[in-house]
Amino acid sequence: MSKPLNQIELGTPCVIKENGQPGTLQRIFYYPTKYLVKTDNGQFEYYSTHDISFEGYERQKTSLSIPEIPYDGVGNSSAIWVPFKAESKIEHHFLSSKQIIWEMITSLETYNVWFSGIQRAIPDVKSDRYVHKFSFDKLPIKPGSYFKIRPASLAPWFLCRIITAEKEKEFGFDFRFSPFFSEYVSFSIEETEKGAFVTCNRTSKGIFSFLSLFNWSSRKSKILQRLAEITPVINTDSNDEDDSLPGSASTQDSQISREQTIAMVVNKALDGNMDPLNALTDKVTRGKAKALIIRINRGSAERPPMPDISADTPSSGGGNPELTPEQIFSIAVNKAIEGDMEPINSIEDKATRGKAKALLVKIKRGSAEAPPMPDISETSSNNESAQSENESQLMERLIAAGLGGDMEEINALDNKVLRGKIKASIVKEKRKK
Repeated sequence: MSKPLNQIELGTPCVIKENGQPGTLQRIFYYPTKYLVKTDNGQFEYYSTHDISFEGYERQKTSLSIPEIPYDGVGNSSAIWVPFKAESKIEHHFLSSKQIIWEMITSLETYNVWFSGIQRAIPDVKSDRYVHKFSFDKLPIKPGSYFKIRPASLAPWFLCRIITAEKEKEFGFDFRFSPFFSEYVSFSIEETEKGAFVTCNRTSKGIFSFLSLFNWSSRKSKILQRLAEITPVINTDSNDEDDSLPGSASTQDSQISREQTIAMVVNKALDGNMDPLNALTDKVTRGKAKALIIRINRGSAERPPMPDISADTPSSGGGNPELTPEQIFSIAVNKAIEGDMEPINSIEDKATRGKAKALLVKIKRGSAEAPPMPDISETSSNNESAQSENESQLMERLIAAGLGGDMEEINALDNKVLRGKIKASIVKEKRKK
């Protein structure tokens, strides 16, 4: 193994790189480093580290180590103007998935929070209902769709058009802040091992194109930084399986709509209770809720009414499903590993479907293990036996079994109401005795 240059000894043979002439080291001078070398013809010359090489000694190469993820996620940004054309580019790294980033970028109703210069955005939808004309839920995210923006100035509303919409890859649209020039803005997403890079390109052409670079360094170059502040963060280094499986919190969230969930957690957050907001498992919903709180605090949005979810929430004992959500999740992931993506794509809950796809990616990378395939034979047999009996017969049989000490089948009932009635009857019978 070669030694470093700081361990060199006097009398070490060396070779002059310029002419290949051998020599012997006589003295070493530091700051700057110089070597006094005696050549074979008896001459003494001074050489630097780059001029000679020593046999058995290694000169370490100096290199600049550039991290894969920039500090605070802030990447390169540049702006240039040539006559009749202005271009700018911003890069930012998000510690999130491309699915979440796509949801945030295509949520045009939140642009007034992070996109500099936009005061409000509304869709341009033709509908018989008045409320649908102002709902982005009715605006298809596809090329040719129109929406309107109102700049943060005295300018009127301007019509914008979506030009590019390649899901989870690129989103671009034409828009204008002023009647003197228009811009084309595009966002491209490139996934990495620890998140995704988002690149924003803005192009303007015309005599007044230089106006598009106004306030560039102070505001327009920081739009992706403001977007990152409200974008949910995913810990890609965590292999916690509890985060990959749908728990009780996600099950409760799926029972009500996303709008009701946002309204409920926003009202509680404005009252000082941030726990429901931080406990949301759906990161897109949590990001939209935080964005709404920011707009309410700024006065650009009104506080939503507290939803009444008592009538909308389905009763847990109303049905008797054959499979639990955890079993459906495990079956879908195992089927996808075998090449059948239909079970995952058929999951109605977007959050559960996203978690299944995320777990599938981790399994393919080797950072997570496949969940065990559930044994549904016992569950199906219990359901079939429960359906073959009516409620009264089932109660009589299970009450008798419970009085005999067999509570296993009672505890396995999916119908909580029926299970409670049976246990109450058992308690009454025991008191009579």
